[in-house]
Amino acid sequence: MKSEILSQEGNVIVVKAEFEAGDVDRAVNETIRELSGKANIKGFRKGHVPRKTLELYFGRAAIYKETMEHLVSQALDIIVSEYDLDLVFEPKGKFGEISEGRPLELEFTFEVRPEVTLPDIASLSAEKTVFEVEDADVEASFRQILESNAVVEPIDDDRPATPNDIVEAQYSSFVIQGNGNQKKMEKENKNVLYLDMLRSDIAESIVGHKPAEEFSFEIKLEDDYPDSRMAGKTVYYEMEILNFMKRVIPEAVDEKIMEISKGRYPTVDALKSDLREQMEESARERSEASLRESAVKVLVDAAEVDIPESMVNRQYDAMRREHDSRLQNELRLSLNDYLANNNLSVDEFDNNLRKRAEVVVRNTLVLDALADRDEISFTSDDLNEAIIVMANNMKVNPQELADSLGKNKQEFTALAMQVRTKNTIKHLASMVQVIEKAPEPEPVSESSDQTEEKSENTEEE
Repeated sequence: MKSEILSQEGNVIVVKAEFEAGDVDRAVNETIRELSGKANIKGFRKGHVPRKTLELYFGRAAIYKETMEHLVSQALDIIVSEYDLDLVFEPKGKFGEISEGRPLELEFTFEVRPEVTLPDIASLSAEKTVFEVEDADVEASFRQILESNAVVEPIDDDRPATPNDIVEAQYSSFVIQGNGNQKKMEKENKNVLYLDMLRSDIAESIVGHKPAEEFSFEIKLEDDYPDSRMAGKTVYYEMEILNFMKRVIPEAVDEKIMEISKGRYPTVDALKSDLREQMEESARERSEASLRESAVKVLVDAAEVDIPESMVNRQYDAMRREHDSRLQNELRLSLNDYLANNNLSVDEFDNNLRKRAEVVVRNTLVLDALADRDEISFTSDDLNEAIIVMANNMKVNPQELADSLGKNKQEFTALAMQVRTKNTIKHLASMVQVIEKAPEPEPVSESSDQTEEKSENTEEE
């Protein structure tokens, strides 16, 4: 087989290959030998079926088709090896008609990985945000544990309810039908209600009433209410406040910590010590993650590469499919609902997604180039660790996931590339110059008291 490059534009290369007539004839004969050895035709031993019989049994077109597949595969292997092509997508082909006694021309269009010019990594400077664990952080985490184990208890208080109260109430609810009739939903249901966490129209209807006072009210549900069976309906409540309630947070004493932790921590100090270790480990990982993120950014910014539009388009399409699937399966939203909720037009959404796709492609090309240059690889232990993490996230058995990946070449290759990229980023972070900095102060939108109160109510609910 002989070949030549017909054209090269950007990362797209067109190559013509030609098999001489003798090569085509030998390939056809080889296909016939293979078919003769496989065919189970009455009256003939395998491997001894005459060609004319095979042509009658399979058809000449089928023989030529299988021969063409062999020649195309052979041509691709030779061309990729001869021209040292690093493909990023399956090649496209235009093929001549196969016929014995005549040469065969094949034309392939390849998309190859664009050339990336990498900087001297040792000259790059990346920022590392150093997160520290303060005593106040440990105390806050300790308090959260106490608050998460808080209980609500009734209190004797004869006064009108206020918007921030917790009340125990008994109520019945009814849906008002179109003809004015009432259909009962709940009968004498008893529940603890956090008024600042309820729908505002329900909370406002409860505020001002005292314990033992019976009252009623109606609310109108929205036309787009999540439960379509209730959308646009009017709900009527009959209610009585039984008690005011208060949250009681456990005391920070050894006996209570022993009880809460079911014996794992015998003392307050033991729990706080473990909390500090966990928080310091988390802080170290956050610091290293900030360094890795910064290192990738400075590397990509310093590298030179022309991003092929075709690669961006494919990445955009993949991200769009994933986004649409998540909207439908997880959030139960249409794209129009999502756009309306986020105040976006279709063009703004597409432009944002395309920019993200270009970032993904650029990062991937640059990191792959670095991995190739510095010969970054991975071990079986790296793969096993990644499989365990993935299995835990998916809540499946690691061995079952490993077996499944072993049967799916595409998914296994994707996981292997993720592991290689992870190792490449670690290598990059170890090579750059590190500039340590303190974390940016977090913006405060509410007073600490309000934030703590909301956190308490959210956890309890």
